[in-house]
Amino acid sequence: MKKIVLLSFFILSLLLTGCWNARELNELGLTLVIGLDLVDDKVLVTAEVVNPTYSQQSSTTTGQGSYVKYVQGVGNNIYEAYRDITLKFDRGLSIVHNRVFILGEDFAKKGLVSQIDELYRDVEQRETAYLLVAKGGKAYEVMGINSGLEELPSNYITKIVENFKYNPKTVDTNLVQYIKQYYKMGHHSIIGTIEKKEKKVIDQTVEKAGTQDYELSVIGSAIFNEDVLVGYLNGNDTKSVNFVMNKIRGGIITFPTPTAQVEGSSTPPPPVEGEMPNKQKDQNLSSVIVIKNNTKNDVEMVDGNIKLKTKIELRGSLGEVVGNIDVAEKENIIKLEEACSKAIEDGIKRALKKAQKEYGIDIFGYGLVFHRKYPEEWKRIKKDWDEIFSQADFEIEVNTDIIRTGLINTPINKIKGK
Repeated sequence: MKKIVLLSFFILSLLLTGCWNARELNELGLTLVIGLDLVDDKVLVTAEVVNPTYSQQSSTTTGQGSYVKYVQGVGNNIYEAYRDITLKFDRGLSIVHNRVFILGEDFAKKGLVSQIDELYRDVEQRETAYLLVAKGGKAYEVMGINSGLEELPSNYITKIVENFKYNPKTVDTNLVQYIKQYYKMGHHSIIGTIEKKEKKVIDQTVEKAGTQDYELSVIGSAIFNEDVLVGYLNGNDTKSVNFVMNKIRGGIITFPTPTAQVEGSSTPPPPVEGEMPNKQKDQNLSSVIVIKNNTKNDVEMVDGNIKLKTKIELRGSLGEVVGNIDVAEKENIIKLEEACSKAIEDGIKRALKKAQKEYGIDIFGYGLVFHRKYPEEWKRIKKDWDEIFSQADFEIEVNTDIIRTGLINTPINKIKGK
């Protein structure tokens, strides 16, 4: 009996040792960013692959080398393009660490859902990988640019997308969030954009070479009708969409400084006109830092007409006051709060009108609110919701509470003794 038990353990030890499908690290091409483009109606995959043999010392000695390499493959679909890379590159791609997918504009205009099945089917792919559209160009044109402190270009891209928490003029949509938005009736998708821009060279000590004259920008967002790219929003409109969708986690609100009718005022600023893309001549602008924000959306039916309603409660602190206004006075704090609220209201109204008149689709999610509130009525109108949204009236209410003024309670340009 003892011999049988020992023999069983011996046989099991042979069967349970190792993994039959194991792949060693030095046999893998670890991708960090993948670009998807259309070339001659075929899929072009561009992958940023980590170079495990690179070292800073060898680069200094030989003057060659890089932390990453870029490889490309072409196929009738994404998976075939992956395998095409193996005919030209000595490693098989491993996408387990891939964090960003960049979609060329032509690729996005053809329709995503019919093309990106592989991204959701592959067991290795992270569902939290960000989706970005290469605005006005190809995905591979924005890859390989690093204008930050990160050693890897992929980390540079990831970091500027994650800076959404500091500046909500962009969006940080990932694979899971996109597909959820796609399947929700009454809400069209928006995802982030990325664009290559020239930059001024300030550090003259750096030898002019490579990509130092370029930087990447993720300001703005891309609008999709179903799964087809139809246009873009600028940074201010994107911020307004984030307000309505209750995605603001930080950032600032800039607005014209209100006129203060108090002793010591010397330069009356212009009237409040909302957060404008460009500063007008001689216009004093102040900023509030967002500490906390809460948005509630509602839809009402009145005599057969639909009204879209948004109420925002914002708590913030003064970041900068430009203009001769004494913020030690409570009445001036109230004026600043009202000016900040009006800037947000005006921004949301502009973004709503643009979505209604220019694109004719609901990118804010009001359709989801209508569905929850009027489920029976939704069954009747759901196919016509975008048309109904385009004609709907809206009501925006914003309340701002400034709870801190910073280290000083008067502007530094206030006239002394007045």
